Amino acid sequence: MEGNKEEALRCLSIAQRHRSAQNHAAALRFARKSVSLYSTPEGEKMVLLIQEELATFSSSAGSGAESASEARSPPTSGAATPTPSAKASGVEEHVTSARQRGAAGAAEKKKAAADKATEKPKAQYTAKQLEVVTRVKRCRHHAYYEILAVEKSCSENDVKRAYKKLALALHPDKNSAPGADEAFKMVSKAFQVLSDKGLREVYDMNPTVDPTQRGGGGGGGGMARGFPGGGGMRFQTHPGFQQDINPEDLFNMFFGGGMDQGFGGPFGGARVYTFGGPRRRPTQFQHARGEDMTPSSPFMAFLPVLLLAAFVLFSLLPTFFGDNTPDPAYTFRPTNRFSQVRHTLPRNVGYYVNPTEWEGSAVWQSVPEQYRARKDAAQFSSRLKNFEFGVEQTQIQHLQAECRAFDNARQRKIAEEAGVFGWGADYGKIRELRAQTNPACEQLRKWGVSTLGY
Repeated sequence: MEGNKEEALRCLSIAQRHRSAQNHAAALRFARKSVSLYSTPEGEKMVLLIQEELATFSSSAGSGAESASEARSPPTSGAATPTPSAKASGVEEHVTSARQRGAAGAAEKKKAAADKATEKPKAQYTAKQLEVVTRVKRCRHHAYYEILAVEKSCSENDVKRAYKKLALALHPDKNSAPGADEAFKMVSKAFQVLSDKGLREVYDMNPTVDPTQRGGGGGGGGMARGFPGGGGMRFQTHPGFQQDINPEDLFNMFFGGGMDQGFGGPFGGARVYTFGGPRRRPTQFQHARGEDMTPSSPFMAFLPVLLLAAFVLFSLLPTFFGDNTPDPAYTFRPTNRFSQVRHTLPRNVGYYVNPTEWEGSAVWQSVPEQYRARKDAAQFSSRLKNFEFGVEQTQIQHLQAECRAFDNARQRKIAEEAGVFGWGADYGKIRELRAQTNPACEQLRKWGVSTLGY
């Protein structure tokens, strides 16, 4: 239709030019073609005007032939003379303005289509989802019973059931209603307090105080008791303080390792954020990532003592059998006294000895003379091998101490960036801190040795 209109306006313009040149037959032909393509008031008026002019010229010349009247007969002196220039100007102006309007309309349509293509899709949510968010957000932040919609006399199982229902309904990966994220945090905080016996007792005594903050009372019951897949996880608490738990961590612990493991992943993979602070048991996601965790079993607690006892016993074995000569001294840095460098097998740990003391030591004398020039001389002397084993163990302990110091400092920085209950947390900074490495830790991992010394 737009193409017909453009062609009709072009024909109308041609008709006007023929009319101005007194070529009325051609003008009438193009005027009629314009009306047949796209009827406009101007086109129809043009047809009538040309027909009137043809009739006028025909009557004045006395001829019925349309073409002859156009060629030979001027208008009679008594007939009204049309003003073609004035009429042509009006038609030309109309054609030009119509074309301009058409171009402007096409540009507007193109812009509207581009805006629609780049428009971001609005978040979809149901009226029921918005209703849940609205109900939770109407509650005061410390009204934990009201937030979970449970009675003050409710049992621990009632609290768990209420949290499970609300957490699934409000999780930001599933609920896109405005305020769902804040409502999810409120529900998580309410569950943290009411599921812990110690925190709940403190809260019941003074509901206006947040019992998880310093000075608000001590937690004692142990969070996450009896969670599905939680393995009876507990948190160490300090008098007068218990650290807030990130809502995502709490969600993952409750559902046994995250949304995609706990119930088939209806919202996609869960995000897990781990903050520093008081020691706590890891989630299954953290185990899967191989993060360094604080041991909690009795065997792991006593493992350092057992290793130390075994090392002492092993180093004392030569005193029970044969030569009791003490081993030569050594350092890990060169000095004026300790200037001769040696390397252990198999880890190639460099250490420095006093050349005079080393040459006369029982350790070196135990190596057969023909093998003393070799770098693997320890393979030919059990005493030198045991000595270098002790050197390696000492170096490993130094590296473990350095690695622990680095890890503790990093955890303190992560805790500082964690915000309060996840609010105000700088997750970008936390990821940067977690990505930091330490040469001592990397060397221990290269050797396949625990970075914590347990």
